[in-house]
Amino acid sequence: MARRDLEHETHDALVRIPADVEQSDKLVANLTARQLTQLAAAAVLLWFGWQISRPLPWIAYAVFCLPVAAVTVAIVLGRRDGIGMDRWLAAAIRHRRQPRHLLPAPLSAAPAGVAELPLPVTGVDSDGVLALHEGCAVLTRAGTVNFALRTSGEQQALVGGLGRWLNSLTGPVQILVRSRRLDLAPMVAGLREQAPGLPHPLLEDAALEHAAFLTQLQADRDLLTRDVLVAHREPTADEAARLRALRRAHETSSLLGAAEVDVRVLDPRQAWSVLGAACDSDRPPHSGPALPGDAVTLEGTR
Repeated sequence: MARRDLEHETHDALVRIPADVEQSDKLVANLTARQLTQLAAAAVLLWFGWQISRPLPWIAYAVFCLPVAAVTVAIVLGRRDGIGMDRWLAAAIRHRRQPRHLLPAPLSAAPAGVAELPLPVTGVDSDGVLALHEGCAVLTRAGTVNFALRTSGEQQALVGGLGRWLNSLTGPVQILVRSRRLDLAPMVAGLREQAPGLPHPLLEDAALEHAAFLTQLQADRDLLTRDVLVAHREPTADEAARLRALRRAHETSSLLGAAEVDVRVLDPRQAWSVLGAACDSDRPPHSGPALPGDAVTLEGTR
């Protein structure tokens, strides 16, 4: 059998996995077992309420039940941030009840009744290696690839590239996907600064119009962007461990590059900016933060 015929039969034998493979099974009326249980429990409670409130007219009880039933259905069937509304509300309540204390690290003495919470990162060197209380780590920023729009052969190549990277790992790796607010102010400032230097007045007008559009877009909407970070960690902090972490980070950049994923090792200021943004997600990352030990001065002062 020719090689081309064998490849053709292999591709025909592949089974495409649906995008919703991780979703729960639908039992009745496109509802999951969890949703059916919640709706049944709400119906039983409303029925018991009707039995208890028999002296009341049924119209009065219906007026009381309709808002309760509407809110229950919205919570059971609604979704937010990719999860069910019931789980989202439960997570919000747990987060609300958790104690919130922001403490500096290291602490000489924690306040009474508050445990000391030192941050794990103690510094960063000139190569971007983070010094931890136990070991060291190197951060890399990864891009994304549109997998669903690729052909079957292209998808196999991407999965093979990811598999080669996973098989090459010789130490612990953490992949973090986080959303943060997008600040368009630097992009708008760059457009307005470069617009006068464009070779044609129409191009200048288009650049200024685009800058105005981005300004209005940020004023009208809460824009979000997604960061994909890969952290390579070593359990010790000696020179050999530091070099191993850097080598593993550059190997990740090379191997995932074959899978069309752009991975860049963060320099000291980029790594420190990522850490600062993780501690304060309401503010955009600083483009040039001061590193530990740097002297911070104000322009125009002596």
